[in-house]
Amino acid sequence: MSEPPQYTQSSSSLSSGTGEVSSADTVLPQTSLQVVDAGDNAVQKHDFLTEHERELLELEARLNAEIDAKIKANMDKHPKAVFFIIPSKFGERFGISSVSRNANKYFMQRVGMDRYDAKKYTTTYSLLVSFFPMVCAVLSDSYMGKWWAIVFFTLVALFGMILLAIFSVPNLLGRMSYGLAFLPFVILALGNGGIRPCVSSHGGDQYLPLQVKKKDQFFTLYFVAGDLSSFLAGLIVPALADRPCMGAATCYPGAFMVGAVIIFMSLVIFAAGRRWYRVVPPLGEFLPLKALKAVALAASRYSKATSEERDAMGHWLNFAEDKYGGVFLDECRDFGLTLGLTVIPCSFCRMLFVQENSEWSTQYYQMNGALFGQNSKILAAQFQNFPTVLSIITMMVLIYVVYPFLERRGYDVRLTNRLKVGYFLTILAFICSGILSYYVEEAFLLSGRDPKKLADYDGTYCETCVSGWAQVPQWILLSLGDCLFVPSGAQFVYIESGRQLRASSLSYWLIAASFGAIWVNIFDPVMLRGGLSTMVRSFTYSGIATVGLLFFVILERFYVPRKERKAINQAAQEAKDAQYLATSH
Repeated sequence: MSEPPQYTQSSSSLSSGTGEVSSADTVLPQTSLQVVDAGDNAVQKHDFLTEHERELLELEARLNAEIDAKIKANMDKHPKAVFFIIPSKFGERFGISSVSRNANKYFMQRVGMDRYDAKKYTTTYSLLVSFFPMVCAVLSDSYMGKWWAIVFFTLVALFGMILLAIFSVPNLLGRMSYGLAFLPFVILALGNGGIRPCVSSHGGDQYLPLQVKKKDQFFTLYFVAGDLSSFLAGLIVPALADRPCMGAATCYPGAFMVGAVIIFMSLVIFAAGRRWYRVVPPLGEFLPLKALKAVALAASRYSKATSEERDAMGHWLNFAEDKYGGVFLDECRDFGLTLGLTVIPCSFCRMLFVQENSEWSTQYYQMNGALFGQNSKILAAQFQNFPTVLSIITMMVLIYVVYPFLERRGYDVRLTNRLKVGYFLTILAFICSGILSYYVEEAFLLSGRDPKKLADYDGTYCETCVSGWAQVPQWILLSLGDCLFVPSGAQFVYIESGRQLRASSLSYWLIAASFGAIWVNIFDPVMLRGGLSTMVRSFTYSGIATVGLLFFVILERFYVPRKERKAINQAAQEAKDAQYLATSH
């Protein structure tokens, strides 16, 4: 069999009427089909970019040429666009926090659920919020584009919030079935889930490859904006919900309408910044189906190939390069490797996170919530502002002080190491919660209060109950874990994924939380049927998460970063070399 052809490609700049964008900035090389003299035989040079991919690359260069020129003139500053994008995160997080922090109590008081059903539906809402990003990111990358996706799903979230406010009006719908009561939560999850991966990846798209530090700062500012929004939601919404209105002891309609107003304002701000956005055009194809078809074709051809043909082709995915392009196939490989490291192992850490608004809120209901004297009243959702403020401060200190300090002294602060430390601190937080639950439940039973009316005791004075301040250690540990785990994971999957699949990759990072919620809905009924106490359940969850952490550590030892990983073909390698050459200067 003849020797495989030698590919000798060169990158070129893409020109438009207003300026030039080099291949280093657009990441993917522009190639063309040529015939190369190879001695006795004329070898056809493969074009690893499909015609459609090359057209999209040229379109992206033309659309962004003027904006890129302005960014290059101010490389030490954040692109103006991100200051219109961050408010979208603020609105999305306000909507999620105003609902998730109050859902457990809402289901008990307004719908009439017991603590276990309330936890199940609250956890299911968290599951959907983390699941829908996968669907919505696919629509964004494939057809809608990030701008239209953010606008559309923000409108969906706005509709869901208004519907929830209407459903919560006393006596309007009478005693609702659990399914009907949950309908607005499904719509909200669809809207907020659609916003999340698109906003973060759209923000990352505003930076050029050279702006590594600025992009790192953006992801921190992005999550700080989310925490600030969560803080305000926790301060305002529970206080409004706890007031009497419309003849009822609570005022959920007014509380949820505040969330609707914030979401609407964030949409207006985001839309106002459209002229400054860098645009990554959607592929125009259904990406997951395209990826599955490409992998299936490559696997089929590989299985039928001789050993000589396999050796000549190199990586097995290259068997589909003539139809799908080598760069896209390489991105599929990177996508799979990144998700294999993060989704399932990290879902067991997320399994702990999703219980903070259910299990930990229920724990607080059984405690003395009069934290500043007998006549004071601090609700569970308000008390959670303490870790939120801590998270805001901690993330800023980490990115601007701690990480640079450690890097200058030769410590390894790579993203996966931050993930591991955050994972471990989260497990410690849940162990603390389990120990505390023993004393909390024992004191609550001695108080003589009705266990069926836990939500009614939220924030109230109880002389014999454990003080709510006792939750502080577990919240501190969880906040530190959150600051290390969540931003590092999002940034890791963004960096380690190819440009065509970045929004999808971020959605799969979020789906780790969806799997976490699934684990809770699987394990919790089993533990309850077994009659396990809250303390034993907490220790069991911590043990399962520890196994997940060990699994992550083992996989991470064998993981080769995308920057160091050899591409499956020469065109993909040149694309990576161009990207990281620009990044290294």
